[in-house]
Amino acid sequence: MSGQIPSDELFEESSSDRMGRRFDVGCLIALLPRESRAVALREVVEADPDYFRIGHDHPPLVVESATADGTLEVRQALARVTNSAEAQARLFAMDDPGIDFALADNMNLPFELESRLRLRAPAAVATGRGYNSSNHSRALQSADADLAAAALIDRRTRRWTPPLRPTVWATGWRTVRLAGGVEKVREVLAALPADAPLDDVTVQIAEACAEADPEPFLSTAEERFIGTGALLRRLSAVRARTDDRLAEQILGEPFQVDWSLVSAVGLARRLPRMAAKLLAGHPACPADVRFALLEGRPAPAHLKQDSNAPNGAPTVPEPPRPPYLPPYYWPPPDAGPLGHGNPLSLLARTPVDKELTIEHLWSALELELVSAADAVEIVRPALTVTCYAGQSSSFAAHRRRPTSGQARLNAAAVDYLKRRAAERPTVPGMWRNVYTLIRSWTGTLPELLDAAEG
Repeated sequence: MSGQIPSDELFEESSSDRMGRRFDVGCLIALLPRESRAVALREVVEADPDYFRIGHDHPPLVVESATADGTLEVRQALARVTNSAEAQARLFAMDDPGIDFALADNMNLPFELESRLRLRAPAAVATGRGYNSSNHSRALQSADADLAAAALIDRRTRRWTPPLRPTVWATGWRTVRLAGGVEKVREVLAALPADAPLDDVTVQIAEACAEADPEPFLSTAEERFIGTGALLRRLSAVRARTDDRLAEQILGEPFQVDWSLVSAVGLARRLPRMAAKLLAGHPACPADVRFALLEGRPAPAHLKQDSNAPNGAPTVPEPPRPPYLPPYYWPPPDAGPLGHGNPLSLLARTPVDKELTIEHLWSALELELVSAADAVEIVRPALTVTCYAGQSSSFAAHRRRPTSGQARLNAAAVDYLKRRAAERPTVPGMWRNVYTLIRSWTGTLPELLDAAEG
């Protein structure tokens, strides 16, 4: 049989079926010895470059093997989608440009790791498919000028999230200017993608840099977007309680506020009452400014003496509550049909599916009506053994219930595949054939592996 997956089969297979196939093969690979896992992953990823894309991570042993022993292609395939913080960090530590570009496609990177990647490979992150607008916004607002500069050349957007606010872009440009002056600003402008649309802030920053003396023009452009006047102008639109969401958004943006100017506006009563109340509730609003906003007159002396103190008393964080862990419950063993007659004979002629369930098999193993070693070799279909023995909960069963049928089936499957690997060298193309056959195979696990070798 050919070692390649027929193209018409992949074309006809639905997305959910393909995800199921990937999961099923992942459970089988988790049961293999370490050296066999590396070979299997190489062949499976050659056949299906998106093999790791199943909506969650494969069993930990599969992720570990892909990280530690995988080829470059296997590591790149894992890097694009893995949720494992440990695997992401280990892949990043390899400092390989190909892996860096793959990590940039992963939208599950935490901010800290994405920031390190953005600093090392800004072009990779700026062109990656894994855009996280929250991480991008935090990078632009970072006090690290190099990180802000790297984020400024990132012009990606997502259809289902609103574009970044002008205040966020302006904050990034201000950080770069304060750290490196006009020359650094011009350097970042020159690095912007030529074909990417520019936001209004960046357009005005570029126009300011074209002046003979750019510094005052840059300061003015920043003030226009993140200065006190910009904040008050935006808040003037808040006039009713129905605008609470708008007010919350505005107050959460990174404005550079001069609170003495805010106090003057409060004394002149030039803000709508609702906007004044919301601004007075800002966590950074000094006590005397809050008084001026709410009362429309100068604050008493005792408030002015403490004008730099944040509004309100300091809050004491509540102690964390321990997570609720429900008591672990496992029903008493019920072997069902396997509890009568000859269970081994019944298993040999009856597929484990609906009438004869995996719970019946686990119970029979726990009650020692059938040996786990026999079950691995005679249970049909093979998918029942590989999926139920290879999933993460079956490896965890050794800690939770070491004498359970689930733990015994897992251990027996691992032992069988270890013995087989020692006795029979892997045939090239075998694991691509397993990938093709596993979901439709009605025979046993040994028969599946024999067919894949042929």
